[in-house]
Amino acid sequence: QLEGTDFSVGIVGIQENDGGYVSPPGVEREQLNNNNSIVRQNEQSLVVDVCNLEPEDARGVFKNINVDMRQYKNLKMFIHAEDGETDSFEQGSLVGFVRMGNDFTQNYYQIEVPLIKSSGAAGASSNEVWPEENQIDIPLEYLEKIKALGIGQGTLGNEAPTFYNVIDGELQENSVGEFESFSLNSNPVEQRIAIKGNPNFGDIRTLMVGVKNIGPNAQCAEVWFNELRLADMDNKGGWAAIMSV
Repeated sequence: QLEGTDFSVGIVGIQENDGGYVSPPGVEREQLNNNNSIVRQNEQSLVVDVCNLEPEDARGVFKNINVDMRQYKNLKMFIHAEDGETDSFEQGSLVGFVRMGNDFTQNYYQIEVPLIKSSGAAGASSNEVWPEENQIDIPLEYLEKIKALGIGQGTLGNEAPTFYNVIDGELQENSVGEFESFSLNSNPVEQRIAIKGNPNFGDIRTLMVGVKNIGPNAQCAEVWFNELRLADMDNKGGWAAIMSV
């Protein structure tokens, strides 16, 4: 960690920032019935403030969890990004990421999305504050595919993770460099996913969210993360069998 990089974590929400916070599109505050009155619960986001983030450097926060993702089809998350208090960031230089797996260093998947600046001002609509371009929305079957690719190509044991682009919603099977630009000729890269080691998304034990600098200059930004969720449960019936030989 470079001494010149400033990094802090906080929250921003409806109760803490009355009138200065907008919930993501489609997110509704929970309601509790209390003595014949309805009490609306708070809705808030995790805030990551980073300044002087050097090229090819990253900062994040983590949590230990225990989740089986095998019954779901998609992983989604809302992200908002704006300039930091003391400086700005260059479009195309900052990436929001989610890392999850059996651990943080040897066995994990990583999902990345290039961040664009969006409005954080009071009165802005939810789609302006939380633009679709900043949303992580990845089919979990792509994680299965890159694991199969890693097994076939013998790359799971590499020291560095192996990255793949998602363009026009389709997984590109040719691996790319970790800090390559998210622009690819006329086809912009929507998301980028990676695998290292032998993670199992049926037994996710660690979760990390953060920002990474893929540009040539130091960057400064405030990034909000909200509503990491699994979607589209696979509720089709299955079958089992016992065989004796």
